[in-house]
Amino acid sequence: MMQLESAVTEGRPGTALANKILDKITVIADEADEAALIARITRTGSPLVISFVNQNVMNLAWRSPDYAACLIDSDILFRDGIGIELCLGALGRHAGRNMNGTDFTPRLAAAFSGRRAAIFGTEEPWISRAAEALAGLGCQVVAKMDGFKPEADYVGETIRAVPDLIILAMGNPKQELVARIIASSVRSPVVIVNGGAVADFLAGRFERAPLWVRRARLEWVFRLLQEPRRLWRRYLLGGVSFAWHLMRLRIAP
Repeated sequence: MMQLESAVTEGRPGTALANKILDKITVIADEADEAALIARITRTGSPLVISFVNQNVMNLAWRSPDYAACLIDSDILFRDGIGIELCLGALGRHAGRNMNGTDFTPRLAAAFSGRRAAIFGTEEPWISRAAEALAGLGCQVVAKMDGFKPEADYVGETIRAVPDLIILAMGNPKQELVARIIASSVRSPVVIVNGGAVADFLAGRFERAPLWVRRARLEWVFRLLQEPRRLWRRYLLGGVSFAWHLMRLRIAP
């Protein structure tokens, strides 16, 4: 199995893989478009991986060809946040609806009401509280595990529990790497969602930004104020890196 340490340091994918990631994004026009896609997802006949790309994810992918491949290999890739919206607009591409995992994942989980679900990520007591929140959405929670185990443990638990839906909340890049390993190791038609911090939001560990802040597309500022020590590099220094990458994409032949 792939080592996470090397997966985020080896080589640089450059503009070619970055463009492939942007090409892979599924553009959602409106609520009806999203509802139709969710209906199709719930009827999948094989393992299906859903990932999200935001500014931080793009920065990580730029540094790691293997991580970039995880995103490109996802069955569905959504754009998350204003950074990717501005990037797509600057490149003359349609951005569509913002499909952040914090909002989309609970809507998808509700569509799996009555079916088997697993959640892997974060730590106690938050993982148990997130599992309770999933049960509140109607899911039959058959497995939960913190986000600090070896990859093989998540594969083994998936084979044991046979969930219809798995929510991974381990953060980047681990969750995307784990998703690829699970999808290649099982035969059951499981939907695997790379949900980032969604377990912590489901558990009430972090507060969502007020609706007016989200509508103003300033949720990143709200998150930065909540966790300045952990997030300042991602949002501030990461913003500079992302702008540099965007400039390279614009001038690339």
